[in-house]
Amino acid sequence: MKSTTSPTQHMPPSALPEAMRLALSDAPAPDCAHGFPRAWWRHLGASGLLGVGFDSDGGPPVTDAVRVSAVAEIVARESASLGLGMAWMMQQMLGRFVLAPNLRSDRHRALLQSMTVGDTLLALAISEPGTGAHPKHLSCRAVRDGDDWLLDGHKAFVSNGPAADAIIVLAVSGEHQGRKRFDAFVVEANTPGLTRELDDKVRGLAPLGHCGLRLVGCRVPDSQRLGAPGQAFDTIARPLRAIEDALLLGAMLGAMQAELDALARWFRNAARTPALTRDLGALQLELDALSPVVRHAAQHLDQHGPDEALAAFNLGARRLFDRWQGACESFAAALDDHEPALLTLARDLRLVLGIARGIADSRQLQAGEKMLLTQGNR
Repeated sequence: MKSTTSPTQHMPPSALPEAMRLALSDAPAPDCAHGFPRAWWRHLGASGLLGVGFDSDGGPPVTDAVRVSAVAEIVARESASLGLGMAWMMQQMLGRFVLAPNLRSDRHRALLQSMTVGDTLLALAISEPGTGAHPKHLSCRAVRDGDDWLLDGHKAFVSNGPAADAIIVLAVSGEHQGRKRFDAFVVEANTPGLTRELDDKVRGLAPLGHCGLRLVGCRVPDSQRLGAPGQAFDTIARPLRAIEDALLLGAMLGAMQAELDALARWFRNAARTPALTRDLGALQLELDALSPVVRHAAQHLDQHGPDEALAAFNLGARRLFDRWQGACESFAAALDDHEPALLTLARDLRLVLGIARGIADSRQLQAGEKMLLTQGNR
């Protein structure tokens, strides 16, 4: 198969942030209110900036997680859209950590190459309604039928699902010694039996968006199954939470900086006091202090992978982000500034900060109990 040549293939990683700024400066305006901005996306693809986080032939990634996080920050800030920053980050994440390590066919390589030019948007479906992503409760099933598999079940909260051209679906494919075995399948969006269900309860993050999936007798060739048989939960689903949380910090930092940019624009044309100016400066200094936190998460991912230490660090970082966001919203409310972009950014950041809140609470409780036990043994 002929490999796709990228304009950034031989570019040093340090040049990628500036390359993204340049591409964004002359890209078509993304109309996020009317679906995914395909022209904007393909412009990034033509600039060689959609496949920098993975290799289009399934080899080692083009750049590291630190650079992916930094570029996601640029996308979110320059576009003033957390949804666009997340969309870019998630394509790098899915290409690098899900698709490339689990290639089994030329169709998978073609999918990677299509992603690099912007012709294919990929999504991942793990969670299910009312159960989240806990393996004991997942019920979407894949049953072997000759050279194919038949998928039946229901998925929820599929990021980028409304616009995706292909969706990686995790399904129960068997059982061994009383434990479920899982496989992941690349399901094209036009597969008969696959229906997308929009959820009015989850609004925001345009144009990324979320949806549910209904699968009824979806026939998928075995060549579209990813990785080793029965191992998809351990190799894909389990590590992905820490990976996504670490990389997402970059896009969130960019969206928060976009909030401050909007506030600064308002300030330039409004009456202000030294106290308000000082408070604005304090928000910027605090945000600058969060930048090394974001970089550390990505560095840890590069050096140690998605281990327990990274999962714990991500939760601590989220709490810092949550506190900063609360301070920023209080500051904006006092100014009576109702700029739509500012309101949208705040809503989207709150939506992301609220994801997996139950898991965060559980881990915080465990950390407190461990601390008390340690202190008691001294």
